[in-house]
Amino acid sequence: MYNPTRLKVQLKLAINRLKMLQAKKTSLNQQNRREIGLLLEKGKEESARIRVEHIIRDDLLIEALESLELYCDLLLARFGLLESYKTCEESISEAVNTIMWAAPRVGEVKELSLVRDQLASKFGKEFMLQAMENDNEQVNPRIIVKLQVNAPDPFLVERYLDEIARTYDINWRSHIIHDNNDTEDDESDEGGEVNRSIGVCIY
Repeated sequence: MYNPTRLKVQLKLAINRLKMLQAKKTSLNQQNRREIGLLLEKGKEESARIRVEHIIRDDLLIEALESLELYCDLLLARFGLLESYKTCEESISEAVNTIMWAAPRVGEVKELSLVRDQLASKFGKEFMLQAMENDNEQVNPRIIVKLQVNAPDPFLVERYLDEIARTYDINWRSHIIHDNNDTEDDESDEGGEVNRSIGVCIY
């Protein structure tokens, strides 16, 4: 049964939990980055690549948690709209739908599930089911991407490793990235020569 006081309390608790989880994962990621740097220093590249995938997923999760925190803040700021309308008002629709969709995918923030249940009591079970399936395409697409469990793009993995090596002053560079950049530079130089030749012909 919908209880506005309970919803407001759960939104505040969700915000606190989201902030704590962001801080915890950010701190762990910093520690993991140092450990990956040591792996690169020891020449254990494959182990480093596997470990860095966890960091990438956590970075995406942290960004998603930050957005969900903002959505909870938004609902608190516009709580009067929740109270005044029987249907979901357009200006809070994305926030409501995204929270409902994300709640089961962020198990570490159980308060979001309680928020979802209250919103479902307010707007109806059918509304909740549509939100959880994103039938109306009201869920923020960036949140959907960030909470996917797909393997990270291999080039992104190399970018992360390259950045970690630079951050901790480790003598390591990604051959995939730098070989690709060298090829692009060569093509650019060739293009410059062609352009200069064309310029000579024109004039």
